[in-house]
Amino acid sequence: MNKKQEKENEKKVSKKKTVKKKAAKPKVAKKKTAKKKVTKKRVAKKSTPSKGLISPRERYEMIATMAYYRAESRNFEPGYDVQDWLDCEAIIDDMLSKS
Repeated sequence: MNKKQEKENEKKVSKKKTVKKKAAKPKVAKKKTAKKKVTKKRVAKKSTPSKGLISPRERYEMIATMAYYRAESRNFEPGYDVQDWLDCEAIIDDMLSKS
């Protein structure tokens, strides 16, 4: 073989040897995420007074309910609302003092 043919053969062989490399994908760093802290829900506890004691709000509601039923039994005739309230207040206070 002459020199030209040898060079051509070398070019062919060198072309075969070269392999196209795929473009490398850029590496992306993973985002750092903070772990969320799990907290228990706080539920407001009902204030339960000690045995036999009730709150002023409960006392008020008891008197109001009793006065309502008294007025209802009289068909809500006007003029007796204050007297009903005072009578019921005395009855409820008496009941609470006994317990």
